[in-house]
Amino acid sequence: MARSGTSMDTLHLILFVLWTLSRYSLSSQVRQEFEVLEEQPVNVTIQDINDNPPAFDQEAVYKVDISEDIPKGSYIKGVSATDGDSGQNANLRYSLVSGNSLGWFAISENSGLVTSAAELDREKASQIVLNISAKDQGLQPRISYTKLIVNITDVNDQIPTFTQNTYHVSLVEHSPVGSELVVLSATDSDLGSNGTIRFSFDTETPVSVQNQFRLDAISGRLSSATELDREEESSYLLYIKATDAGTPPLYSNCKVNITLKDVNDNSPVFYPVQYFANVKENEPSGSFVSVVTASDPDLGRNGTVKYAISAGDSYKFHINSNSGKITTLVPLDREEKTAYQLQVSATDGGGLRSHTHAIVTITVIDTQDNPPVFSQNEYSFVMFENVAIDSIIGTVSATTVDLNTNITYLIASGDQRGLFDVKRGTGQIIASGVIDREEQAFYQLTVVARSGEVTGEAVVNITVKDLNDNAPRFIHAVEHVSAVENWAAGLHIFQAKASDPDEGTNGMIVYSLKQNPKGLFHIHEKHGLISLTGPLEVTTSSYQLEVVASDLGVPQRTSSFILTISVYDVNDNAPVFDQLSYEVTILESEPVNSRFFKVEASDKDSGLNGEIVYDITSGNTNDVFGIFPDGQLYIKADLDREVQDRYSLLVVAKDRAVEPLSASVNVTVLLDDVNDNRPLFNSTNYVFHFEEERERGSLVGRVFAEDKDFGPNCEVRYSFETPQLNFELNAITGVLTSTLQFDRESLMRQRGASVLKFKSTYKTSTTTHRSSPKTFTRAQSLNPHQI
Repeated sequence: MARSGTSMDTLHLILFVLWTLSRYSLSSQVRQEFEVLEEQPVNVTIQDINDNPPAFDQEAVYKVDISEDIPKGSYIKGVSATDGDSGQNANLRYSLVSGNSLGWFAISENSGLVTSAAELDREKASQIVLNISAKDQGLQPRISYTKLIVNITDVNDQIPTFTQNTYHVSLVEHSPVGSELVVLSATDSDLGSNGTIRFSFDTETPVSVQNQFRLDAISGRLSSATELDREEESSYLLYIKATDAGTPPLYSNCKVNITLKDVNDNSPVFYPVQYFANVKENEPSGSFVSVVTASDPDLGRNGTVKYAISAGDSYKFHINSNSGKITTLVPLDREEKTAYQLQVSATDGGGLRSHTHAIVTITVIDTQDNPPVFSQNEYSFVMFENVAIDSIIGTVSATTVDLNTNITYLIASGDQRGLFDVKRGTGQIIASGVIDREEQAFYQLTVVARSGEVTGEAVVNITVKDLNDNAPRFIHAVEHVSAVENWAAGLHIFQAKASDPDEGTNGMIVYSLKQNPKGLFHIHEKHGLISLTGPLEVTTSSYQLEVVASDLGVPQRTSSFILTISVYDVNDNAPVFDQLSYEVTILESEPVNSRFFKVEASDKDSGLNGEIVYDITSGNTNDVFGIFPDGQLYIKADLDREVQDRYSLLVVAKDRAVEPLSASVNVTVLLDDVNDNRPLFNSTNYVFHFEEERERGSLVGRVFAEDKDFGPNCEVRYSFETPQLNFELNAITGVLTSTLQFDRESLMRQRGASVLKFKSTYKTSTTTHRSSPKTFTRAQSLNPHQI
């Protein structure tokens, strides 16, 4: 405005001078010269001041939801601001002011494009509030602020975790059904179904054990489902699984060791119940009579047994309370009494007494008495298991020298389960129950022969021979194993293991494959080792084999299980682009954040090994381009063909494996010109000196303008702003020629000056531009005189 004021003062001064000269009747030539000066235009240039702050498109707040598993470099959100100023005052730079303490995000200084700079973790922070500034580049810059709220959505990347790997709990046996053992606890930092945990028994826990406990799937409360008896099973090992409800679900395992505490719930039990002993008369006191035995399955003090004579001639006999050994207290006299019968009781440390007493029959014999004598001190019989009841196993026989004496037989010990019996009069030992070799293969019985009051005894050994009554048995009906696609042929991937309680060939196992997809597997007949015969195909996600175990008995017995082999991908394929190179042409006026081309690569691997992320590694001058995770290229900053018209980008496609493979491709981006540059004269004023009396068509001078655009946009055409009768301007070359012969003196008389002033303009093929320079042509004579 100061410049404008000065120009007005000058104009006023000129008018005053003209008025004064007119008063003094100056010559018309002088007046004409001043009139020309009076017609000169006054140019007023208004310079911009930085009086407008940047204004964001969304003044309040930007919001975006993103998944926590997006790869590094992914597009998050673009913020944009405008500035009403011009030049450097409107040249904006963006930055993250605060909220990025974790370093997860980055912003393009030029475009305001926010991208991920690191791997995100919703479990660390589920919402990030980024404070973003836009700052112009004026001498006294102005700054505006906005917020970008990034809500990070959950993916199922957290495994449920038990608070303990192993729980040790105890329970008193015979506790009521439903008694609580422990409440299991597991945590999962994921959200929603991804963090919802359900508890269950793992397959490693046998079904028979699972049935004895109840596990609440939601609360994790573990309780008893039956009344547990320590004497049947003193401890249990449970495998528990915590699984989330994500897709696919994640899980972890823990172990629960359960120990049952003993209660005194068992009374001592005698076996055998009847004892027979022969004692010669007049044997000294302290002579051995017999030993009674009672057992109590309780623990510690509850299972400690004490013996006592509860009925009979206790003044003549003594029993060791700890060992149950009975001895005489006095010598015995056969003439006084030929037989004694003692009743022995057993009491445990908790005060429980045996329900059935032991009966000890003691016969006093003299030197003339002859106890029954067995034909053998020890008998040995062999039998097959599972024989029919009442089948004869063998016969024992005893004799006595006494006349007219009947001998009877009974089994005194060795048959606590009552599987055998002896015929009282004949001594034939028979089967009275089902005899299973796998439960017990050898028995040793004590058989007593009784003749009158005296007895004799013999040992009977019974060996039970095997029959092929058991099929081989696998631990689990279904097994799982993982394999990798590029494993070599011959590699062992699993060992089948079956057991057969039979003996000999009945228990010898051979393995075979009943179901063998594509013949890709082989099993060792004896060892059960399963190996590969060829490479597995990752396109077939799993294979199922039926493994058969057969014994060598007659008849042959078999069993089988299903082995599922899951095939996992190996990162053996690098990404491959669908073209060897790319070339794309875009307008230099394409706006920031616009997508303009997509590169595409494929990877034959699966899972993370086949997931591809893209990056621009070179050629991206001033970071003007970006690339989305799907290979879509976009513009990050303003383009200018006049600054750079060609970019050779190197784009890398990399898979997401632990040890990633990559491929690269050249993407040539050509910027197509738009008419965004005005032609500029190489001078703001042209002054040409032209000699008078020159012929028509003579060269006066040349004007020249240049346009930085390309093609038709830079082709300049010249013209006069107003028609000129005296000159001709070549529209293409800018050459100025005369259209008549000038006379300097004539010009002075007509115009008061030898100066001709006019304006020329220029235009491109698409746009006419009118901010043009002034052109002055001064005619001059051949002599040096010049007005």
